[in-house]
Amino acid sequence: MHKPSIFELNPQPLAELSNVSRTQFDQEIRPASQPVIMRGLVNDWPAVAAGKNGPEQIADHLRSLDVGANVPTFIARPEVRGRYFYAPDMLGFNFEVRDVPFRALLDKLLEQLEDPAPMGIYAGASPTTQTLPTFAHHNEMPLVEPNVVPKVWVGNSAQVAPHFDISDNIACVVSGVRRFVVFPPDQIENLYVGPIDYNMAGQPASLVDLNAIDLSKFPKFQRAIESAMVAELHPGDALYMPSLWWHFVESTGPFNVLVNYWFDTLRHGSPMNVLALALLVLRDLPDSDREAWRSVFDHYVFGENAGASADHIPPEFRGALAEQSPERNQKIKAFLTAQLPSVLR
Repeated sequence: MHKPSIFELNPQPLAELSNVSRTQFDQEIRPASQPVIMRGLVNDWPAVAAGKNGPEQIADHLRSLDVGANVPTFIARPEVRGRYFYAPDMLGFNFEVRDVPFRALLDKLLEQLEDPAPMGIYAGASPTTQTLPTFAHHNEMPLVEPNVVPKVWVGNSAQVAPHFDISDNIACVVSGVRRFVVFPPDQIENLYVGPIDYNMAGQPASLVDLNAIDLSKFPKFQRAIESAMVAELHPGDALYMPSLWWHFVESTGPFNVLVNYWFDTLRHGSPMNVLALALLVLRDLPDSDREAWRSVFDHYVFGENAGASADHIPPEFRGALAEQSPERNQKIKAFLTAQLPSVLR
């Protein structure tokens, strides 16, 4: 039975914009919380000019910025064909991770340019402040604050299973071609997500192979397909990805470079920590108790009127329910500091 690729099923294309300004991004694009392609956003980068001229040129450009740091790198056998994933029995992964000098990584990719079955090489999310510290000076990102650290991704052909990021993301293609398939956050039920605490790169990932979709094994994925959107990016193009949108990423060709920027409004740590605590404390309660707690959380956190849940209390007595402020936050942290040791013991 043929198992189709997601691209054979003609998912709808993502919306595209050109000549995006900082004002448009801040006032229109980000508040809409929808992914969008921003064509040519970083066309003026020297790195992109080098990337358009081929692997040797972009490798030379990156070498000129390299300070000799090592980068964690996924290494996979040729038969993996770039799909960095669990081992077939899920007891481990189909790749190993090594610390590799950045320059050696570039050299190995160039060495394999003509190899029809190259070793898989994938170094992801390396902070340029450690590897290429002058990158941001030479290649400015106009849509984020200067303190947002660009991260560089370098490798040959790769497939990254659908996953989400906790932060908003702008991904900029420097060299090669990247295809993204994105799914809205509400499709989590249909994506057959793997473990949250045992995965390839920190976030839970779908167990569905998007290049060989098995609907007999994953029937609900049909509903995810109906909501899927696809983007193909070339050097100079960028993709804005709001937090918690699921995305599959495929890079093609023997030498690919992407630079991304994660940024968010989170002030008090990752919500994944809250999720882990909820799994420990709430999920295994009796159904009636969980439904009761659902009402409590809706009242204080998720419901339409959550922000007004303390309006009936005099302001000076609202405590943890008061509006956002350093004083309120300190009270909540003090409460957590006192309570969590008993939970985690």
